[in-house]
Amino acid sequence: MRTEVAAVILGVLFTGVVDADETNDAPFVLPPPTAFLDIANTSEGTYPGGATPIEGKWYVEKAAKKLKLQPEPLVIGWLEFGPEFREKGATISALARAPGEGRLRSRIGVGLYGKNGFQLRIDQGKGRVELVRRGIVINSVVYETGPQVLYEMELNVSEDGEDWIVSARVWEYETDRPKEPIFAHRVFADELLFPLAGRSCLIATPFSGEPVQYAVARVYAGDPFAPVEEENSELP
Repeated sequence: MRTEVAAVILGVLFTGVVDADETNDAPFVLPPPTAFLDIANTSEGTYPGGATPIEGKWYVEKAAKKLKLQPEPLVIGWLEFGPEFREKGATISALARAPGEGRLRSRIGVGLYGKNGFQLRIDQGKGRVELVRRGIVINSVVYETGPQVLYEMELNVSEDGEDWIVSARVWEYETDRPKEPIFAHRVFADELLFPLAGRSCLIATPFSGEPVQYAVARVYAGDPFAPVEEENSELP
């Protein structure tokens, strides 16, 4: 019961309410996520229930209400959560910070469909937002960041016939969610080699020597921002 209530609350908090609808000024409220990391109710030094650390030392700092990745050992941190999505659209969003200065600045990101899926990565050292698949950067745009800034990240994968459209948004916490994605990348079905199937994930590499911090992470089936078609209420 507590998890269900928390899911509803998450639908309202943390980008749960976006710009009002232009026709009636009613705020748009996100539906409850399919899965989320319950950081607030996780014991000190452990990781949220339902999550699976694949690489790196992940732990919750209870007082700060943050999920952190230790800088040692220095690896490409990877933590999976939520159900497996197989050959259908999904969206993951997270709120994160990566402390560091100069060129020693960490990477933070999110991903869908496991190791053979897609990862949205903020590379603060390069000042770029990247789309990564199987370790290869397949799209990249310039995006300057600040080391103490909280960033919201959103990765969406949607079906388009036999192909897929992978889009991403990145913005500073407590500013408006961008109406347009920072990039939208078409992936042709015959490019995949492996089917899109796997769990959602958080990724990070703490180059700065300080822990990377995640405050919220959640995943949805499909696109929670897609307009919902209203049922025809007219009588026959």
